[in-house]
Amino acid sequence: MRGTDISDFKRSYRTRNEGEFPQSMVIHLIKSSDKKYGENPNQHAATYKINDMNEVATFRINVDINSVRNDDKGKGGLSLTNELDITRAMDNLKFFEKETAVIMKHNIVSGFATQANKESLDELFRKARDSDLRSNFGGTFVTNKPLNKETAEAMYEKKGQSPFFVDVVAAPSFEEGVIGYLQEQSKNIRIAEFSGLENLPKFKRDDTFGLYSLKEMPGGRIGVQDLYLTSIKSKEDLIMDPMVIDKENKKHIIQRDPTEREIKDLITSWYLNISGARSNGIVFVKNGTLVAMGSGQVERVGAIEQAIIKGMQKAMDREDILYDPLRGIQGYENLSKNPFKGAVCSSDAFFPFSDSIDVLASVGVSAVIQPYGSIKDSEVIDAANEYKMAMPATLERCFGHF
Repeated sequence: MRGTDISDFKRSYRTRNEGEFPQSMVIHLIKSSDKKYGENPNQHAATYKINDMNEVATFRINVDINSVRNDDKGKGGLSLTNELDITRAMDNLKFFEKETAVIMKHNIVSGFATQANKESLDELFRKARDSDLRSNFGGTFVTNKPLNKETAEAMYEKKGQSPFFVDVVAAPSFEEGVIGYLQEQSKNIRIAEFSGLENLPKFKRDDTFGLYSLKEMPGGRIGVQDLYLTSIKSKEDLIMDPMVIDKENKKHIIQRDPTEREIKDLITSWYLNISGARSNGIVFVKNGTLVAMGSGQVERVGAIEQAIIKGMQKAMDREDILYDPLRGIQGYENLSKNPFKGAVCSSDAFFPFSDSIDVLASVGVSAVIQPYGSIKDSEVIDAANEYKMAMPATLERCFGHF
């Protein structure tokens, strides 16, 4: 019988969930490296690793980021911003075993593509690059596989009147001759290697001994919380047929299951929301490639609207269709194809109203993944059914305020 009752899930938002944190906490930090500068050139910076923990946890937190060009030549090694971008990219890459390309800009994912149809790494780089060509220019390119010559060459292909520009590149290793080639192409490129990607905690019950998420607050206060671990490993962890029962005892049930392709994209978009978007986070994915992201917005439907505008503009850029920024996306109807048609969307928290579903349906989104828990869940489900939209539940929120 169809319908998994999730009516009580909204109570989790009103329930205390206290952890067993000590009254005092001493964290022993050992300096790992001095940085070229901090987030800005007028800030000094260094990175430290946590020292007082068992060997396994130390290996996990001490992700080995070694600048291949960490001398006084070129740009003089990595800044704190560079290292933040690399480690944030790794936080996304840890979820993907297949070849994946991530481009970071200001600690937010601006380009992403994971293997969906046996694409090569250079093809994935192009897909990630072209998902937002303007933002990705001068970004940080990180991959979970050894960087090969074909991908390095793709990094310098002409886009428009000039070659594309990558400021920082990072990978677990580099095939023979690649580092030399990169340095020949740009004397200022920063090159980094990392290890331990597969050991970063990501799923519930992963070992996180001694590891915490620390949030700095003004005035000398630090917020401490557990690392975010998701329970979503595969489609078996999703509730495909969420049902809520309203005050009139009427059942509201999502009627359509997502297709296998939609499931893969839904889980990919969920992982990108966990580690790639600031709340309110909205992520659109199609065939393993990022279509658009609404990140750091203060209203959910606004995050959707802004992501759609951005996604349409990026598609117009790809097809050399001019648009007036003061008129939004006027002219998008001239696109050869709608980038959102058949795409999926993840939302890091519930939809407070059904207006978000109306907007998603208007551009052709076919499936959505979200936690649920809104007092308007019944209306949101009814709207999804009206548009024949699949909408599985995670029953976990993934707010990220960095």
